Amino acid sequence: MANLPKIALGAWAWGNDGTFGNDITADSLKPIFDNAMANGLF
Repeated sequence: MANLPKIALGAWAWGNDGTFGNDITADSLKPIFDNAMANGLF
């Protein structure tokens, strides 16, 4: 637990509930997620 990142990627609103609009898809979010993981976020 001592090796946690200083920042986290919050993805709770990445569903299709209208929080950030209804045009967000899994395909449009995957590059964001992949980049975050590649840069040390878990």
